[in-house]
Amino acid sequence: MARTISWLLGLGALIFGLLAVFVEPFRELLLQNADYYEIKLPFSDRVDRVDPPVVFDFARELAYMGSRSDGVEHFQDIFYAEDTSGENRFAPPIPIKHRKGTVIDATQPGAWCPQGTGDVLPFTSRVVNISENCLSLRIARPQFTARDAKLPVMVWLHGGGHALGSASDILYQPDGLVKQAATDGQPLIFVGINYRLGFFGFATSKALIDAKHTNAGLRDQRAALEWVRDNIENFGGDPQHVTAIGQSVGASDISLQLTAFEGKQDVPFQQAIMMSGAAGLNFNTKSDLVANNSAAVAQGVGCVKNDDSQSAETLQCLREAPFELLNNLSVTASRAARPPFGEAFFYPTYDGDFITDRPTELMRAGKFSKGVPIVASWVANEGAWYIPPTTSTDEEVLASFGLWLTGHSESTKAKLLELYPLADFEGMVRPDYDGPISAQYYRAAQLSKDIWFTCPVLDFAWQYVRNGGVEPEKMRLYNFNATRYTPVFENMGVPFWRVAHLSDIPYVLNHQGLEGGADNSAPQLELSKMMSRTIAKFVTSGIPSVGDSSAEAWPPAFDGVTRDELKEEFPTKILLKLFGGPYGNTPVSVSRDGNEATTTEAERALRWERMLERCEFINSEKVREESGV
Repeated sequence: MARTISWLLGLGALIFGLLAVFVEPFRELLLQNADYYEIKLPFSDRVDRVDPPVVFDFARELAYMGSRSDGVEHFQDIFYAEDTSGENRFAPPIPIKHRKGTVIDATQPGAWCPQGTGDVLPFTSRVVNISENCLSLRIARPQFTARDAKLPVMVWLHGGGHALGSASDILYQPDGLVKQAATDGQPLIFVGINYRLGFFGFATSKALIDAKHTNAGLRDQRAALEWVRDNIENFGGDPQHVTAIGQSVGASDISLQLTAFEGKQDVPFQQAIMMSGAAGLNFNTKSDLVANNSAAVAQGVGCVKNDDSQSAETLQCLREAPFELLNNLSVTASRAARPPFGEAFFYPTYDGDFITDRPTELMRAGKFSKGVPIVASWVANEGAWYIPPTTSTDEEVLASFGLWLTGHSESTKAKLLELYPLADFEGMVRPDYDGPISAQYYRAAQLSKDIWFTCPVLDFAWQYVRNGGVEPEKMRLYNFNATRYTPVFENMGVPFWRVAHLSDIPYVLNHQGLEGGADNSAPQLELSKMMSRTIAKFVTSGIPSVGDSSAEAWPPAFDGVTRDELKEEFPTKILLKLFGGPYGNTPVSVSRDGNEATTTEAERALRWERMLERCEFINSEKVREESGV
């Protein structure tokens, strides 16, 4: 009798196990669709449900175990490519292949790609966990998203000067955006990606070029976007409705993705949002700077064989060198040359493969992927934190960006000083609040803003439209003039940064609990909500407008442009959306010959920037060549 009972119990356990394997996927599908079919399931009481969300990939026989938090489901540390250590170091990413039946624990964030550790800014994460096995992504979606929901997808490419950052940084928390979009009836899925940085992502040498193992960080981004295309349907996303969104070098990299392989390979996204960056931000594309920096690291590690830093033997030695040694040496060198974070020491360079020419030349030749509607932008004081606060002379103004731009001729430098007369910036001085900051500081900050951000964005937008990228009505621009970092900057002793670089990120992502003592007041959260809703509307519908009033309208950047005007090298008029600041959220027109009597107060406030006149010079053939863009 005992043996019979034991046998029956064993049989029951076997049946239960089989049910767990074959029924559990359908249990999740039933949970996701029970409301639609008006089925009441005994295990579907969502008020009390605490079980984690599970996504099944039936074709590959995989399961992803995520987590749920306040209406948002998270799936983190999902690898899209293999470990990049050893023989895979510097090599193009190898798509991951899991064993069938694998259950992937996607409940916790993973390692950041190699970079310097420690604190960065008060409102960003402390960097503590780095590894070469870092090519992963995170997914956030509305809770209970059905497998067949076909939700639009936005893929976030983080900034950080190709030196630091991660999709897991607290600055990029997507919950507010995802929740608000779902509440507004325009649900979407957010994906953040990690890609290789610094020496590991952008080292170059003759041996690397010959092997086509250059610009690994850009190739990582492409592989992550392809993973989204091939896998996001399992998470309820629409692979044919993907918007790439990047900030700073993340935005610049989107433009490099568009010009990659001269546009002969379609990009794996259908729309793009480029925040504070474009192709013209990638200075010195064809210079030997990165090659020399790579050779210096190889020399420091003891890998230069036969006095040839470009050889295959040197490359093999670098692949065998200890990760910690390479990272410490390359980060130290980067930060010494480009304080404080080491930006623009290792970055995308010409390799004759992924990047076949200076990116602004590729844009003018029409050698880019076409048919991608774009929103591009800058913020009011982008250049502020790149300038030493002691800047007080013409020479120091030029030196403030000369660290990165070493090829400018004396005539170019003189013209830049002429285009930015000191008198234009004397009204910005606030000694009682900012301390001993001179008008020369603000002059240098405006110069850096235009050289790094505004003018590259304008150039990209105009060239993409005039050379057949998209119709004029599918290119939009915005200027952001608000920040939640004011109390943080005050505590840091840099109130003169004002609406600095990064300022629009928490608004776009609708970050409700920004860290580091940032401004989380009701008015700022309301502006965040509005900005986030506008961006979500573009992601879901292609139209970045949440209402019909004139203040809510967002005109195309080159609305009404004629065929003859598109033949010109530079625009004479642009339309953009102004967000935040004393003039609120309103469309504005900027032109070379605007009539003062017909402009709005907001337009008159922007007039002093002389944006089109200054950018026409910065984007001229001579200056672009000297800048290496």
